[in-house]
This record gives sequence, structure tokens and C-alpha cells, in this order.
Amino acid sequence: MNPDSRLLYLPQSSRYAVSAALCLAALPAGEYHMVSKVAARTGLSSSYLSKILQRLAKMGVLDSRRGAKGGYRLRRRASKTYLSEIIAASRGADKRPMPCMIEARNCGSGEPCAMHQFVARTEGSLWRQLEAITLAGVGAASFGRKKGE
Repeated sequence: MNPDSRLLYLPQSSRYAVSAALCLAALPAGEYHMVSKVAARTGLSSSYLSKILQRLAKMGVLDSRRGAKGGYRLRRRASKTYLSEIIAASRGADKRPMPCMIEARNCGSGEPCAMHQFVARTEGSLWRQLEAITLAGVGAASFGRKKGE
């Protein structure tokens, strides 16, 4: 397999959170959008997406409002909303360590595996890049549109 064709592994909740945030960024700014609308545009499960959006609102990435004209919207413009904060917020209180890449255990700086330093440096580099990428920077304005629209 060509290494360029592989994508970084992110937990499902983080991938869904980025997808939902991109969707919200592509919808009219300032308006609240129902979970069902975001689910329909992203193809994600409404029930699971609802939990993710609640977490993003609790962590300050989204605003939420109840009622007939309620829903979710980005707290800041897409140009001021970074992928790193969406991914961090999507994890919420789940601070479990990722499993070791080469051994059947969790490793850390106290008991590192042979790959630990390499993986830690790589993750640090990736995280710095995610801190520099905004929703606007990944093309949120065209999210969910078919080619030619």
C-alpha cells in the first residue's frame, strides 16, 4: 500500500465532529441548524451526532439553543475555528491513552515501547499542523456540494 494513500487514524467521534463542524461552517452563518439537517448533509446518525454536537457545545466550539428555532452553530467564524480544538473537544473527558502500536499494552513515557519517542514526535508535529488549520482553510464553504454547484 502506498503510504500517501493512508489517512491518519482519528477516533470516529473526532472524524464525525470535524465533518459536522465543516457542515455548520458551510451553512448560513449566525443561524442555528437542527441536528437532523446536519445529519442529512453529512450522512451521519442523528442520535450519535447529537451527542457529539452537545460535547462540542459544552467545550465551547459551538453555540446551542433549544426550541423550534434552535440547533447548533459555530461559536466563531470558520476562519477562527481550528481543527485541533474540534478534535480536542470531541474527545471531551476521554483521556485514555492510545494503545501501543507494537505491543499489547498501553505505553507512555514511564514505560515506553521501542516506537514511543518516534510516535510522540510525529503526533506533536501533526498536532502543531492541526493548530494552524481552520475550517475555512479546508474548504468548509464547499462542504456537501456536488461538483459544479
